[in-house]
Amino acid sequence: MVAIVAAGPFVLAFLLAAAAPGLLEPVLGTPLGGLSWLLATLLGITGGALFARILAALQRPRIQASATLRLVGTVGGAGMVVGLCIVPAVALLLAGPTLAMHLGREPLPAPHALRSLRGSAVELLGQARRAFPHRLPLSQLLPPGPR
Repeated sequence: MVAIVAAGPFVLAFLLAAAAPGLLEPVLGTPLGGLSWLLATLLGITGGALFARILAALQRPRIQASATLRLVGTVGGAGMVVGLCIVPAVALLLAGPTLAMHLGREPLPAPHALRSLRGSAVELLGQARRAFPHRLPLSQLLPPGPR
């Protein structure tokens, strides 16, 4: 059980990489992405060690005598490990590549010649009329001039 908790973020990292290979480039190609996955793995190992410590504390005779104390200790300990280690690890696994891609993205160059919306619409209508002249009688919608 402890091994599952400890290896959870590490296994999730491999599953994410297998499901979306595009995530590997920002993770392996940037220090921020790689550091986030490394920290997520370390958080998983820390969570496993903390869970092992909690399970060891639950082996005391007084706690073993009461089923209620065992249940509360196990659920409370697991909740604490998930809240303090596993959830932040998963957040790092997802946020690291996203942040690395966002910071590494260069701004797009502005287009040199923007056409007006009306010009684009007229051009599309002309293409549609040439493609389907018998179905789209759009001659009244086109502006006067050379066609």
